Amino acid sequence: MKHKVVIHAPIEFVFEQLSSPAARKTWTKEIEKIQYEQPRAEKIEGASFIQVQKEGAMRTSFHGKNGVIAEPETYSYSLESKAFKMVITYHLEDVQGDTQVTQTYEIIYLSKLAKIMGKLSSKLTEKLALSLLQQFKTHCEIRKAQAPPT
Repeated sequence: MKHKVVIHAPIEFVFEQLSSPAARKTWTKEIEKIQYEQPRAEKIEGASFIQVQKEGAMRTSFHGKNGVIAEPETYSYSLESKAFKMVITYHLEDVQGDTQVTQTYEIIYLSKLAKIMGKLSSKLTEKLALSLLQQFKTHCEIRKAQAPPT
């Protein structure tokens, strides 16, 4: 699935908000923790991390791994559980000082049952992905407005 949005902030600023674990925790309310195996590895391709999310009363841990990172145009990572692997990619493009962000989700199901459940919940998953992108847009625009002028 693929979604696009224009964020009223410079591409470098938007990339920093994507690549910073502290910022990701802010605009993704469900995330409790993102911990890289090596400190300051958030912009290193192939770096591994654990992401802990709270969904209702449940906590879920995902094994994460950075994918392609080409600052400031591309930031991607994967999250894996027992049931699926999700690859999330953000492509950024400068559009007259604003940033167009294209978000792509690719889900690979690791069992037949997970594939069936994934098909049944595909509309919800798409809605959540779009909501996440909207949260990111709002976060960036608020943070940019609060930042001192450069």
